[in-house]
Amino acid sequence: MLPTGAAAATRRLRMHQIPPPSAAPDRALPFPEPGPGALWRGLVEQIPAVTYVAEFDAGATLKYVSPQIEELLGYTPDAFLRDPALWYACVHPDDLDRVRREELRTFESRTPFDCEFRMVHRDGHEVIVWERDAIITDADGAPTHTQGVLMDVTPMHLIRDELDAERESARRYLEVAGAAIVVLDRAGRVELLNRSGYKLAGHPEGTLQGRDFLGTVLDGDDLAEARTVFAAAMDTGHMPPSTEWRLVRTDGARTVAWTHRVMRDEHGEVIGTVSSGTDVTERRAAAAQIAHLANHDPVTDLPNRRLFGEHLELALARAARAGHAVGLLYLDLDDFKLVNDSLGHSAGDRLLVEVAQRLRARVRDADVLARHGGDEFLVLLGDLDPATAAEDAKAAGRGVLDALAVPFVLAGMEVHVTGSVGISLLPADAFDAESLLRHADAAMYQAKREGHDQVRLFDADRGEPRQRLSLTSRLRHAIAEEQLVLHWQPIVDPATRRLEALEALVRWQDPVRGLVMPDAFVALAEQAGIIDRLGELVLDLVVRQRVRWRQDDGFEPTVHVNLSPRELRNPRFADRVATRLADHHIDPATVVMEITESTAMQDPGQVRPLLRDLHDTGVRIAIDDFGAGHSSLSRLVGLPVDMLKIDRSFLARVPADPASAAVLSAVVALAGALNLQAVAEGVETESQREQLVGLGCPLAQGFLLGRPGPAHTVRGQLQRAAA
Repeated sequence: MLPTGAAAATRRLRMHQIPPPSAAPDRALPFPEPGPGALWRGLVEQIPAVTYVAEFDAGATLKYVSPQIEELLGYTPDAFLRDPALWYACVHPDDLDRVRREELRTFESRTPFDCEFRMVHRDGHEVIVWERDAIITDADGAPTHTQGVLMDVTPMHLIRDELDAERESARRYLEVAGAAIVVLDRAGRVELLNRSGYKLAGHPEGTLQGRDFLGTVLDGDDLAEARTVFAAAMDTGHMPPSTEWRLVRTDGARTVAWTHRVMRDEHGEVIGTVSSGTDVTERRAAAAQIAHLANHDPVTDLPNRRLFGEHLELALARAARAGHAVGLLYLDLDDFKLVNDSLGHSAGDRLLVEVAQRLRARVRDADVLARHGGDEFLVLLGDLDPATAAEDAKAAGRGVLDALAVPFVLAGMEVHVTGSVGISLLPADAFDAESLLRHADAAMYQAKREGHDQVRLFDADRGEPRQRLSLTSRLRHAIAEEQLVLHWQPIVDPATRRLEALEALVRWQDPVRGLVMPDAFVALAEQAGIIDRLGELVLDLVVRQRVRWRQDDGFEPTVHVNLSPRELRNPRFADRVATRLADHHIDPATVVMEITESTAMQDPGQVRPLLRDLHDTGVRIAIDDFGAGHSSLSRLVGLPVDMLKIDRSFLARVPADPASAAVLSAVVALAGALNLQAVAEGVETESQREQLVGLGCPLAQGFLLGRPGPAHTVRGQLQRAAA
């Protein structure tokens, strides 16, 4: 029978008191020397643990205990043999009862002893040990011996304690951190969300654990974008370093700026993401308010001169490319000073506000209404048909005055207000924004001289005698005398700034006015029917410069040439291009013909075969100002196009405006999906360039990367590109 009770405890005690064979040869387990036994003993005494062997009897006679016991507890094996109570004296007092209970339980159940507990070294320091033994049986299954191992696990506990302390420190940091911190697994479920994160999300602590975070706190376009970003991160291991999404809460949405990192395991596999979010709602609102105040009149909330000037420049550029006309209405209120003087400035401000409200209701959605200052208002009429522009503008001017016909009630009094409207048209009356505004102002004063409530078109004979010479006749003369010159703007790789192509931009070197920009004469050439002659000259100038570069320096750069709608619709245009290039041995693949999006989409049925004929010559086709129009993807896919030039308006507010940045990213991605090259126009700041590099946009142009200039100004870039 197995010993029980006190006998079992005695056996366990003796198992830890086995003297080494040298101390008790009469009881030692023999180790034959030389031979396998000696090797076994040498191996046992080299392992970093105490080993022991005892007979399985009531006395638990020790047969062997290894010398490592002295390093572990400071006593020799002989000391444990001589003093049976020494073993339990070394067990930590707080662990002694637990150790004795476990010894008794395992002895009675004939199961291995497996326990971790503390012991006290001879010098007083604590060690944590792990002990395990096994019962050795004979051929009949009767127990004959026990053998075991006692290992110092203190270092492992120290490491674990340090890790626990670091983990607790990190937990405390996460709880007090001001930023929201969220860890998501590969499925997008919450693994960790700190207290600030729950507060920002508007959910009680702990309620989002294990839930779909994005689907719970986002919706609409933000949710769709976030899911796309997260899925891409899980697939590719790459994630935008920062995003901005609106968290949906019961008390209203909050705008949160996030920074992201992809998490990987020890094998480098993606296992999730960790993100830090900061509430920027008030900051964004303040920035938007500042931007709004910088661009809007504080009294009427209409666009101010600055913003109106931007709209005007864009309208002129658009008109020049599409062959449209632009109209400008200049309204001045009659006798406004009388209102201010008699009723006070507050009444005058109130009148301006009500006038602005009435004018808003009168103008088209596409028109731009602005306060020019004082009692003056401007209305920009864009995309007018040149043939009917004058009548359309006069009708709009009369509509403006009709809006003032109903009396205003100010300070309890009815006040009748009239106005004077002057109109200027481009290209009929002006060649740039400054002359258009100046001529509208002159026409307004002519209307005032003729009486109140009048609309007048600009009259060059009355307004500016120096403009009596027809712009059209002067332009014909300029083409005949080759007063047109080319300036070249670099198109580069935004990441390396390496030159990839040059865009040819036509200028009029007017002996009187100096260098005239194309928005002052291209639309006029369209209207006058001389755009084909202008286009022929531009193509000749491009070909001549290409030949000069090749002969002088061996350069063969890719060049971009802008086409007008009328040129494209000329059925002989493609043949003319092919002939010119072939005559001068220019590879058509190094020539890119640019047409505006509005031209390409105006009549796709007519434009498509013309573009195909042009494309068949070997030249490449680019859609210019892409995104400024309203084309559909189905129409775009059906066109023989190689390149998309992204309208500068998308880049103008990047990176400050997240919406513009998102649209820019989508257009670059769209170009890539359609196997088209994307070119971003209007790069003016380093942050815009960095944004394009981050989006993977292959090409860009703008003042930051190179201003337009004569051929000699780009020679250095051509040399570096050819190196």
